[in-house]
Amino acid sequence: MKKFGWQWRRNALRRRTDVIETWLGLLTTLLFCLLPLFGWWVGASVDRTLQRVVRTERSERFLVSATVVPRTSGKQPSGATARPADQRQGDVLRWTAPDHSSHSTTVSVDLEVWHQGKIQLWTDRSGHLVPPPLDSATAATHSVLAGTAAATSAGGLLLITRQVLMWRLMRRRLVSWEQEWARVGQDWGRAGADG
Repeated sequence: MKKFGWQWRRNALRRRTDVIETWLGLLTTLLFCLLPLFGWWVGASVDRTLQRVVRTERSERFLVSATVVPRTSGKQPSGATARPADQRQGDVLRWTAPDHSSHSTTVSVDLEVWHQGKIQLWTDRSGHLVPPPLDSATAATHSVLAGTAAATSAGGLLLITRQVLMWRLMRRRLVSWEQEWARVGQDWGRAGADG
């Protein structure tokens, strides 16, 4: 059984690689203890940025009601497999933008939320369709995921780096042992080699 701290004491069996290995172990342990703090810092930084995006998008995007104007000509899709959204395809949506300009577009297949012939759309100030703004809960989730991914990636990189350094130390140790055996092994097994 090894005694604690044997690598720090002077003795004939301690090699330079033993000291380096001990320092490497201490440094790795210290850095592993700091990984949660690193993950928190990354998550907080991402959260600050995303919450700023949330505020900006909320101030620049508006929810407006659109009215469905049915087709005046054209056939309804035939077949029992047609979905309600497919039956609306070709209809026109009309809405008034925050700047009081009127806009319209053809209903696309991916619009499936209908409520009494109206649908809510996100637009910018001039009435152009935009994606919904990022909400605070989604931003917070992305921040947590970013912090977790950063800490996990840093931990993986730390382990890989440690393993590569340990591999190099072991190679150096084996080369050193070979040199020692080559030096002392000349007389190995020969009786009376001294005389």
